[in-house]
Amino acid sequence: PGKIRENIINVVLDYLSVGIDPSKSTICVQSALPALHALTFYYLNLVTTARLSRNPTVKAEIQMRGFADEGLPAGFFTYPVSQAADITAFNANVVPVGEDQLPMLEQAREIVEKFNRIYGETLVMPKAMIPENETQRRLPGVDGKAKMSKSLGNGIDPLEIIKEYGADSLRFSLTSGTAAGTDMRYQPKKVEAARNFCNKVYNASRFVMMNLGDGELQPVDMSITDIADKWILHRLNEVAEAVTANLDSFDLNLAVDKIYSFIWTEFCDWYIEMAKPRLYGEDEAQKANVRAILVHVLKNSMKLLHPFMPFITEEIWQALPHEGEFLMLSKWPEYKEEWNFPAEESAIEHCKDLVKGIRNVRTEMDVPPSRKAKIFIVAEDAALRDSFELTKEAYANLAGASEVMVQQDKTGIGEDAVSVVIPGATLYLPLEDLVD
Repeated sequence: PGKIRENIINVVLDYLSVGIDPSKSTICVQSALPALHALTFYYLNLVTTARLSRNPTVKAEIQMRGFADEGLPAGFFTYPVSQAADITAFNANVVPVGEDQLPMLEQAREIVEKFNRIYGETLVMPKAMIPENETQRRLPGVDGKAKMSKSLGNGIDPLEIIKEYGADSLRFSLTSGTAAGTDMRYQPKKVEAARNFCNKVYNASRFVMMNLGDGELQPVDMSITDIADKWILHRLNEVAEAVTANLDSFDLNLAVDKIYSFIWTEFCDWYIEMAKPRLYGEDEAQKANVRAILVHVLKNSMKLLHPFMPFITEEIWQALPHEGEFLMLSKWPEYKEEWNFPAEESAIEHCKDLVKGIRNVRTEMDVPPSRKAKIFIVAEDAALRDSFELTKEAYANLAGASEVMVQQDKTGIGEDAVSVVIPGATLYLPLEDLVD
């Protein structure tokens, strides 16, 4: 019953992909019709073993099983012929198929042609209906020629993949980049990328835990948070809301992509680097608050990631200060209006543009990371200048700046200074600071 139910679901999906309403169609379980067996037996007299052995599906299985031409079992060719019986018995004139099923349909058309040549125009010649949208067609399997199939031997053993990359990596790779209603293509590179993401999450968690200190973790003190702190809390707030909406609508791939981008790019690449000067500074209150924010963001990120990577997230969550016995039983992150900081988000986005621009120029000029350079920021907008002044601590270290000067015009800037244009401002780096 389970296999029959699975086959019916696949037929319904084929019908939907070409625009046929399954609710207005009659779906029949062929195995319940003895007449089809008799028809299959008769059709076997209309085809030769040589022709059947050229059928791609049959040919692939012959090669996989290593059969010699003279040693093929008689019942080995039944499947393509029985499919022809299924199609012709109900006078099907249009058959919704994927590209990989076209050879089977062609076999049925040849049987119909021979039958009608002997007995007159009795059977209906079926035509293929292939989805116009290429993404709705069946995709090739790992051999590039057929869907994954146990009988063809071209499938993937998930236990082998788990042994090499881990269960979390496999789960994450199958969800990421796969839209609802489309077939997925297995790609080892995606599993490897998911494993690399696991490593990124582990390393970020290790950094946080190494800097927790021996004292008791304090709650986040919003009165002493700086722009970078408010930005990461704002982004966590937005991601929690967006991921929850995606999960409610079963857009799992969108949820995964948002979590991936937030953890890898915003939390690991940006916030942790922005927080290091204060984390290693002398201000104990700031150090304690940064620790609290790091733990808060990491814990809630693990909650958002847990449905897709349950094992590594549970392990990390257990190692962090927490309440409750299991991560899977903890409260899901919720959107908080009081953690909505759009102005701080805009300021940090300008900082990111600045850092990216400076890094690109330094890379192009082959400037070593250890060499510091003075940065002049010229902006006509007074509000933008104030923003760069307030966020100096966030971007100065990331941009490799020895000194940052924010001004309205080019006063004091040499003619040979290297310029970088970013939205709303122009950056200048003295040439003598970059080149010996």
